[in-house]
Amino acid sequence: MPSDFISDDLVFFVNGKKIVEKNADPEMTLLTYIRRKLGLTGTKLGCGEGGCGACTVMISKYDHFQKKILHYSINACLAPVCSLHHTAVTTVEGIGSVTSRLHPVQERIAKAHGSQCGFCTPGIVMSMYSLLRNTPQPAMEEIEEAFQGNLCRCTGYMPILDGYKTFANNSGCCGSKGKQNGCCLNKEETDEMYLQARLYDPSEFKPIDPTQEPIFPPELLLFDRLPSKQLQFKGERMVWIQPCSLSGLLSLKAEYPDAKLVVGNTEIGIEIKYKNMLYPVILAPAYISELNIVQHTEEGIIFGAACTLTLIGDVLRKAVSELPKHKTEVFQAVLEQLRWFAGQQIRNVAAVGGNIMTASPISDLNPVFMAAGCKLTLLSTGGKRVIKIDDKFFTGYRKTALKPQEILLSVEIPYTRQGQYFSAFKQASRREDDIAIVNCGMSVLFKEGTNVVKELLLSYGGMAPTTVLAGKTCGKLIDREWNEELLQEACCLLAEEMSLSPSAPGGMVVYRRTLTLSFFFKFYLTVQQKLIKDLGANNYHAEHLPPGYASATELFHKDLPSSVQIFQAVPSGQSMEDVVGRPVVHLAALKQATGEAIYCDDMPRYENELYLTLVTSTKAHAKITSIDTAEAMEMPGVVCFLSYKDIPGSNITGSVVMDETIFAEDTVTSVGHIIGAIVADTQAHSQRAAKAVKITYDELKRTITILDAIANKSFYQPIRKIERGNIDKGFQEADHVVEGEMHMGGQEHFYLETHCTLAIPKGEDGEMELFASTQDATKTQALVAKALGVPSNRIVCRVKRMGGGFGGKESRSTLLSTVVAVAAHKVRRPVRCMLDRDEDMLITGGRHPFLGRYKVGFLKTGQIVAVDVTYYSNAGSSRDLSMAIMERALFHMDNSYNIPNIRGFGYVCKTNLPSNTAFRGFGGPQGMLIAECWLSDVAMKCGLPAEQVRKINMYKQGDVTPYSQKLEQFTTDKCWEECLVLSNYHHRRKQIEEFNS
Repeated sequence: MPSDFISDDLVFFVNGKKIVEKNADPEMTLLTYIRRKLGLTGTKLGCGEGGCGACTVMISKYDHFQKKILHYSINACLAPVCSLHHTAVTTVEGIGSVTSRLHPVQERIAKAHGSQCGFCTPGIVMSMYSLLRNTPQPAMEEIEEAFQGNLCRCTGYMPILDGYKTFANNSGCCGSKGKQNGCCLNKEETDEMYLQARLYDPSEFKPIDPTQEPIFPPELLLFDRLPSKQLQFKGERMVWIQPCSLSGLLSLKAEYPDAKLVVGNTEIGIEIKYKNMLYPVILAPAYISELNIVQHTEEGIIFGAACTLTLIGDVLRKAVSELPKHKTEVFQAVLEQLRWFAGQQIRNVAAVGGNIMTASPISDLNPVFMAAGCKLTLLSTGGKRVIKIDDKFFTGYRKTALKPQEILLSVEIPYTRQGQYFSAFKQASRREDDIAIVNCGMSVLFKEGTNVVKELLLSYGGMAPTTVLAGKTCGKLIDREWNEELLQEACCLLAEEMSLSPSAPGGMVVYRRTLTLSFFFKFYLTVQQKLIKDLGANNYHAEHLPPGYASATELFHKDLPSSVQIFQAVPSGQSMEDVVGRPVVHLAALKQATGEAIYCDDMPRYENELYLTLVTSTKAHAKITSIDTAEAMEMPGVVCFLSYKDIPGSNITGSVVMDETIFAEDTVTSVGHIIGAIVADTQAHSQRAAKAVKITYDELKRTITILDAIANKSFYQPIRKIERGNIDKGFQEADHVVEGEMHMGGQEHFYLETHCTLAIPKGEDGEMELFASTQDATKTQALVAKALGVPSNRIVCRVKRMGGGFGGKESRSTLLSTVVAVAAHKVRRPVRCMLDRDEDMLITGGRHPFLGRYKVGFLKTGQIVAVDVTYYSNAGSSRDLSMAIMERALFHMDNSYNIPNIRGFGYVCKTNLPSNTAFRGFGGPQGMLIAECWLSDVAMKCGLPAEQVRKINMYKQGDVTPYSQKLEQFTTDKCWEECLVLSNYHHRRKQIEEFNS
């Protein structure tokens, strides 16, 4: 077949329907394609970077290398539509519907009360569905692993797992841990009521029948017999080429040396979307046989560079089960890292070659590959060469030793030798699906039959712009015995070699340096334990590790999820028509589980609809000196640029106090302050044009932190105060006085659905209909009317449903709504905008950071007699709801404690941050946490158990609060005692003290 035989027809199936796309855009993702072109809105956009799982779909394809049909979940937000040639896509709409037949996966999450806002539900459904297509009776561990890449922000994971464990072959229950006698699922009868442990009856669920699932399109099985074709798709800015042979790939790489090779698009896709990178030529080698080989050799296992991480995990697990244990230490380390490597959707498509060539300094696998001395086979039209991943392979940040014309053909993961021990460690902010703070691979080889070090390799990620080898440390420990003396010297050498400057990117400098030593300590203990076993304690002259030390050598294993909740059941004689006390399935749960529930951005496009993208400030506080839109206006599809000059009514806005502007006029007061907006025919065109708007600034003095505001006396007025009793007298009566302070950072709302508004002009007199994801439709109506200069009755605001809010859509949603409304008014056409996740987090603010400074007087018994506390909150660049939030914090300054003399001040700090806003708890959590801080200080000073100090200070029936509320029908003291009993608190505390003694 001629090498220039090129096809530009993209052929794939969606829910059984054949799609032939002749003008596929290389920059379009599968998510955009199925939502915009096919109108299948069940698949949601949550984060746009493969982190939340809201966009999960199932891909089915015939794998020519494994000779079988594969079903696997992917993130549609990252998958280029061009990568789906000859595959079948199944979305949530393709497996069931409320109007026809619910799939058991959809039914169970809904009826188990696993859906609340419902925005994440279709993605969770498809993750579970993909698992069941491969494993009809999965283990509970497999179900948990399938959800590693799925986030839920409002429901909580317990009801989701509770519903889906009915599919598991080992779901069980609490293992009789829920009660002293019997199972947690058994009903208990008391004199007063029945108790039940479940809100649904699993016997009512439809059974899953694998024979009723949609079949793989037979047409796709025939393509293996057809001539191979090179695919090529050309977009406005990018060309996508899928070569059909290795020689064709090498020729293309020689012709386009700067071209990027893409398999899973899990890195390049994010760079294009969020880092404004442009790659004119993309080469897609995923179907080239030489890049997909799995070959067992005498030295190890060779994986083609296009092999996915899921495939590598499967192969290595099989090897570990079949080979002698001493040969598989590296394999086990790779598998341990893969357990926590992104989510299942990412591992299903991400290629090992992409992981290596990305050269990330915090890669989970590259430190392992470096410490193992993995071999890489490189290829170009000039020939082949084999190199090792060593300290010379990574030449700089995101750079490797490959030449521009070379490609990575394969990587060989070696067997470990007799006397070689290998471990890998990773520390992240959370264990699953998170980037590493520091990670490492560690290998030691001993001289035969001894504990004398022959070779040592310690490789770290997160400690430099590249993956680094602690070469000096390793060199000085050769020929040393593996003992405590070596441990002490190794820690000293590592502390010196693994240094970081105080301003190192990523911060946490001291912690990261400590991790390098901690990891080696764990490695030392692990190896010591293995030496004792392999050489024998007598030959090794070493004692067995104490239990407290031995626990550090164990790999982390999660227990199966178990939980017990007891609910009051309705009395046996209650009428079926009486729903009080009966668990009722969420009214929209079934539609949410099938993807039929409509959210703001799911509404069908209007024929002449336009899309808006915000242009925001990159400076915290500055004068705007110029705005250059010339380049942006010349870009394809652009209709207009908006600024404050285009507002027909008032540019002044605000949720409570009118102290904000819709568009910045001459000064910006925070990064993310809206300066203007681009309106274009598509989202892609408007986003590209918005990035082309050039703004120059004259920077001004800025106030960022609470401490900055205190120093500058930058506060919103008035200062809030609550006081009861005589503070001075209370401190005079106290036996002890302690002072302290507590800082709390902010928090992002992370509702799965970002802010979204669709505005439709209705006539010449300013009438407009808005569809918005907001918690305050009335305020949206009023502020849009104010911006347009029309009476409120001409504005209709509709809210179908929201994909989460948590207070973040109570007042800040009006920022976007007013801008979109102004745009629709100007162009006289419907305008839509749904913020990308980075835009949403940049603009909308979150929970208020707080600083609490306190002075507490108390008796030797722990009785608190006086508290003087001052709260400072970081409100940001406008008041918003900050005053009310501070008032709520002051109302909680005593938490649950009766303090006879107490005074609280509240200072709301004016800073140059995006305005913070309502957040679930509304100031209460900050106020209570600071109260618990000073109470803990009292307990420590008195030397008394904290629970005892809490109890003697706790409110009782009839007490009066600082804000003059008499506590009636008050049961906190009884609840406290019940919690101590149910948690077995005193016994557990005794065990902890014995362990730590």
